[in-house]
Amino acid sequence: MIFLTKIKNHIAVICIGFGLLAAAVVLFSWAYGYWSNGLYGTHFQIDSCWQGISACGMGLVGLFKWLVDSSKNSPVGIFPNNNERKDDK
Repeated sequence: MIFLTKIKNHIAVICIGFGLLAAAVVLFSWAYGYWSNGLYGTHFQIDSCWQGISACGMGLVGLFKWLVDSSKNSPVGIFPNNNERKDDK
């Protein structure tokens, strides 16, 4: 339980770390593919690197959307109710 609380409290640092790691992996893959295509004719598709970074970016956007929806759209400690609208009060 303490582990999950620590993750929740440090989610921004975790996301930044994940983004930097993903960017480093993509940069390394792109550099390897670029040089191996030129030197060894490996036919590495460099576009696949950018597809990978796009997938990581979309995952982070989904995570940020979930965090904002979870924390900002309902009062603390109250489970959101889909049947009750703010206009009805």
